[in-house]
Amino acid sequence: MSNGIKDNFEEKAPKLFKALTAKLTFLQDSDGPINEARKLFDEAKEDYFKGDYQKSSDKYEEANGRLIQLVKPLAKSLLIVELLYLAVWLAVAFSTYRFPNWWLWDGIISDGTVAAWYGVLGGITIAIFGIYNHIRLGDFDPRFKLWYICKPIIGGIFGWFVYGLYVIGFVTVQQSDVEIKNPIFIYVIAFLAGFSERFILRMIDKLMAVLTSYDETKVDKNENDAK
Repeated sequence: MSNGIKDNFEEKAPKLFKALTAKLTFLQDSDGPINEARKLFDEAKEDYFKGDYQKSSDKYEEANGRLIQLVKPLAKSLLIVELLYLAVWLAVAFSTYRFPNWWLWDGIISDGTVAAWYGVLGGITIAIFGIYNHIRLGDFDPRFKLWYICKPIIGGIFGWFVYGLYVIGFVTVQQSDVEIKNPIFIYVIAFLAGFSERFILRMIDKLMAVLTSYDETKVDKNENDAK
């Protein structure tokens, strides 16, 4: 734990305790190391409520350190899974390029499936980056295990969705009268959709605004008048 956190431990403790409680609750196990981390954490809370913040911070740091060591194998195994995803996905790309008429995918390869492929690639990329970064920082959260496993699948769905928007004319560059003829553009957007949920959610918000003829200025004005 950094000196900055120790200096402000009294103020930050409730938030730190809440986060560590959630992680320990997720790791419900009778394994000795987990129980030891949980015991240290309980002692840290007791010392905090007694007003001994220095002792509490030391025990919290030790409990958190043990938890980090416990979840490292999980983080590394998830990283291996994502790298296997990547290897398989690149192999699929090579196979469909090298043997485009093979019976398994004959007739189904289109711009839409390519966009979905880029969406999956975006999901794999952010998952690998996220796991690696959290291992490096030592703050991997085991509660996001399922997110990492499902992220490539979600990315593929988002990539296909972006292509659907492109087909019906909702994906544009700033102005609605710009015609997009280069498919590379839509593949880049599909990759970004798989990479970032925020990106695709903003796009959905804009789509809903178009479909519902949403007038933000008028609605905001009515809300202000009602206040």
